This record gives sequence, structure tokens and C-alpha cells, in this order.
Amino acid sequence: MCSNDSPSVKPDGTADAAELAADYEEFLLDIEEQPLPEYRTDELRARIEEIRGTLAVEGVASAGQLQQLLRTATEALADVRAARVVSAPTGRDLANAVPGAADTGAAYEMTETEQQQATNVLIDLLFTVVETPTHEDRRRREEPATRDDDARGDTDDGARGDTRDDDARDDTRDDARDTRDGAHSTDTEDGTDFGVTGYAGPE
Repeated sequence: MCSNDSPSVKPDGTADAAELAADYEEFLLDIEEQPLPEYRTDELRARIEEIRGTLAVEGVASAGQLQQLLRTATEALADVRAARVVSAPTGRDLANAVPGAADTGAAYEMTETEQQQATNVLIDLLFTVVETPTHEDRRRREEPATRDDDARGDTDDGARGDTRDDDARDDTRDDARDTRDGAHSTDTEDGTDFGVTGYAGPE
């Protein structure tokens, strides 16, 4: 994979699951061609296969899967940069190679060209990992639509509630008028004066 390649990105900023799965499949081939220690190659392959499987089924990857692959790819990149650069490695046994620790295992050696190529592949992989959507990314994309639906529902409910409130207020006003009119009629008919009649003023 060329270092300028990147996953297909949709208008909403997310990468297409099918394109990502194809990218990860290509990384499997690219990594096999790099002079990485065997244990690194095995771990990268396992991590990538896990993500490809999840993308195929769910269209996204789990955050845990991406974090594990990110860690593995970062460590592999550090191995490559720590390797001893030689003109032509001899007797290289990548099954026992321990990058940067020749005293505890076989020396990890590679040519300058090999180092550059492996670096490019791993950096491309890191960028792809970062661009791979997770379940949380999917939830964030779905939340705005849910909020819009809720807002429309609240508006409709609010409109209905306002109508109900207006009806209630009208009924209250009618009851108040009826009560007031009834009281006025009773006061007139019975001559009720609320204690005003007979008041002679201040002495």
C-alpha cells in the first residue's frame, strides 16, 4: 500500500466499512513481505483479522480491537526504527530476532530500503486504524437524528399541550364569569351589601 493511500471517506467523515476491510486485507499481504520479527507479524495478523471480521459483520470495529492493533503497530514501528541498518543482512532469523537487544537474541538487521518500506507500511496502518469507525462513532452519528426526532415530537406535544392549556384557561375564565355573575345576581336579589349598608362613617 502506498503511503499516500487512505481509506474511502464518506461525506459525514466516516470511512466505508467495505473499503476498510479491503485495506486491512492488503495490509496482511504487505506485512508478510516486511522483515518484521516473526512474533510481530503473527500478532499484527491476528489483530487485523479480528478487525476485518468485526467490520464484515457490524460495519464498525470495537474500540478495544483498535487500541490493541494501534499498540502492536506502534511497537512494531519502534522495532523497525531500532533495527541495525546494514548493507546486506546475513543469516537473519526473524523467528528469534529481538529488535534493539542483540545480546538476548539474534540481531535484528535490515537494509535502509527495507527499513523505509516497513516504516511506510506501518505508518499507513496506523492512519487506517485511526480512521476506522467504532460503535461510539456510530452512536454519535445517530444521536443528531434522534434529537431531531425528539425535538419534532416535543414540538407536536407542546402544540397539543398549549391547545389543552388554552382550553383549560377558557374553561377557567368561563367558570370565573359564571361564579362572578352568579354572585352579582345573588347580591342584587338578596340585598347583600357586604356590611356597607348602615355604615355611618367615622365618628
